[in-house]
Amino acid sequence: MTFSQAWDAGFKAILIYVGVVFGWLIFSERLFENQSVSVAVMNVVAAICAVAFFVRRRRYCIAERRAAEAEVASILAEI
Repeated sequence: MTFSQAWDAGFKAILIYVGVVFGWLIFSERLFENQSVSVAVMNVVAAICAVAFFVRRRRYCIAERRAAEAEVASILAEI
């Protein structure tokens, strides 16, 4: 994973975190009687979503790089 790919994935993970927080505050906040419990659960859910996106994106970039390296190796083997 290159720096630019990590930067892009990290920024999108932050946007996912913020989006989950806003969605939580709009749709799920009223389902909890205790606000502090709601905030704690909201942060856990948002963090899990953001980290899961980053990990998934990292795995995708690694697989993409391996495929490109295999293609280059096969081209060089033909020469």
